[in-house]
Amino acid sequence: MKIALVTSLGTTIVALVGCGTPPTYRALMQDVLLEADYWENEPRIMAVGLGFTDINGTPGVSLPLGMAELAVFFNGGSWNTIYADVDPEDVPLRAYTSAVSPIGMALGFGVPSFYGDGTPMELSWPVLPSTVHPEDILITLNTGEQVQPVNISIMPNFEYNERSTLVMNGDFGNRLDPGQTGAVYPVLFEIVDDGTPMMLLGPGGRIESAVGLSYGDGATPLTAYGDGNGPRLCAAKLTRMEDGMLGEGGPTFFSGSLPNDGVALYGKDAQYRLRMLTTGGFSPDGVRSLYPTEYASFFRIKVGMSPEQGDVIWLEQTGVPYTIGDLGTIEILGLADLGPLQDVYDDTYIEDHDNQIDIILKGDVAAMRCIQAVHIPASGDYLAFYNPGGPGNNPFPTVTYTAAGPEWLQPVTIAIDDPMQVSYLPK
Repeated sequence: MKIALVTSLGTTIVALVGCGTPPTYRALMQDVLLEADYWENEPRIMAVGLGFTDINGTPGVSLPLGMAELAVFFNGGSWNTIYADVDPEDVPLRAYTSAVSPIGMALGFGVPSFYGDGTPMELSWPVLPSTVHPEDILITLNTGEQVQPVNISIMPNFEYNERSTLVMNGDFGNRLDPGQTGAVYPVLFEIVDDGTPMMLLGPGGRIESAVGLSYGDGATPLTAYGDGNGPRLCAAKLTRMEDGMLGEGGPTFFSGSLPNDGVALYGKDAQYRLRMLTTGGFSPDGVRSLYPTEYASFFRIKVGMSPEQGDVIWLEQTGVPYTIGDLGTIEILGLADLGPLQDVYDDTYIEDHDNQIDIILKGDVAAMRCIQAVHIPASGDYLAFYNPGGPGNNPFPTVTYTAAGPEWLQPVTIAIDDPMQVSYLPK
């Protein structure tokens, strides 16, 4: 079976480099949560599905650029053309491609994936990372076959105030549209008891087993391939900016994209944070980073004259104080929880590529309470989002890529008085 073979190869290669489980993965999966967000009062799987196939563990991606591009092409990945006026050799590899080397996978996932299918799972509560193992997840495919991941991690949601998303790799499907003959895709995900149950941390410090949670009806395709199946939002929450700041950090090895919080980017003007949880990576093309300056290209915020209903105001631009009746103003400063502050954002810029994105605001609290939803129009003057299996800006003509995300209207939970956050440190 392919999964067993890949697992054996991964274990063998990690053993050969003499490190067993890499220390980077051990540091990543420690039970450290600092003001980590939970999204609902009860535990559930909010979303999960096959994100993209084959590219997590692409042999050859770390070779010199020409050979690396060829390796990515043969493995069905994307390779971006860089338009910035820089030496191509000085551009980070992640700006060229979302494909990851087997050793890169080992650093963040414990053992390498070879040709792994990246599959994110969003939970309403953050996990205790040390309790997460591949054997916790049972996946049923439309063929009736049941499989389990080769590896699993909280990566790239490494910050201590995140950790409600898991990413797993294995052999979970193919790139055919679900309506095509021969298409393979997941239809059901279950969290099962592997003898060391996955544990979640919820309101008031409640620790509960995730065993028994499931997602899917056993028939509906859970895949990003096919029109309309691209990434979307599954939660959004408004808090004061200072809430959650304690957790703005992570293991040193993974912190190259920090500091990227609202205060780091916008200073004392950053008063409120509208944090969005996505169903996978959000990229303009599947490779390029989203810029902190690109709010108006992708998002708008729906506001009512009262928290319940009333005349609707759409907040579409940054730097504009929108008057909300006699309740005050709301001004959008930009996006955060991406990458560090830079003077210029171009296609060499690298963000953290996790699935939490912040809209940073300033204004009056009464007006903030009127925010109702975040809208991704994904058409007209607005761009759509792709996950890391997307086409890039110069797609290979014979390769099938994941679809663009749909239009989406996500209700916003107003958590100004109770930020809905939890902390946990190992004893």
